[in-house]
Order: sequence, then structure tokens, then C-alpha cells
Amino acid sequence: MVESRRKYIVGGNWKSNGTVDFVRGLCNDTINQMKYDTDRVEVVVAPVYIHIASAKAILASHVSVAAQNISSTKNGAFTGEVSAGQVKDFGLNWVIVGHSERRTLFGETDEVVATKVARAQENGLNTILCIGETLA
Repeated sequence: MVESRRKYIVGGNWKSNGTVDFVRGLCNDTINQMKYDTDRVEVVVAPVYIHIASAKAILASHVSVAAQNISSTKNGAFTGEVSAGQVKDFGLNWVIVGHSERRTLFGETDEVVATKVARAQENGLNTILCIGETLA
């Protein structure tokens, strides 16, 4: 019998932080310098939307880039939203949904988060589902 080994995921969500210089430095000086077994560990980083293209261009090919969020809607007249289809079309394979601040500050319910997960799955995105709440 062949032993099955679990692949670990190490992720970093940059929240709403980072400048162009920060992204360059973090990607070149830290993330691209990390040494790990890519057969056992997948590294996923989630920069702010405006820095995704830069991060993808700078990061080593074995580092995955995630979107920090997706819309619960499909494509359409939803100003400021980014759909799961657009994220996939842009070449990303990961998305994070259910952040505690999205739930507390923007009123996203379990139903909205479930819809986002469904949209991600419909578009072949791997989903990091946040289920924790605030420290309080």
C-alpha cells in the first residue's frame, strides 16, 4: 500500500496593506527566498487586488496567488465587485472568503459566504474558507 501524505498549505493574506515597493521587496527578498519541499507544501499569498498582477509577475512559479475575496454575484452591473469567473480568467486558482471583518463590518452572512463558495467551486477555484470570528 502506498502511503498518502497530506500536502500542507501555508497562506498569507496581506489584508488592505502594501505599496508597490512593499510588494517588490516582500516577493523578491522574502517569499522567493524561502526554501521548502514543494511536493509537501503549497504557499499561497493574497495581495490586495491592485497588486495581484505585480505579485504574479515577481513570484516564483511554485507560489500561488489568491484573490482576497470574490463577489457573491456573477458578472454584471455590480460596480466594484470582482466575480469568481474574472478571478479564474486572470489565472488565479485560489480565493479567500468569509473573513471576520467582511462578516462584522460589511454584514456578510453565512448564506452570502456559502454563495461565494459555490461561485468559487463553479469556476474551479480552490477556496480558503474563514470560519473564525473576532477575538471577543
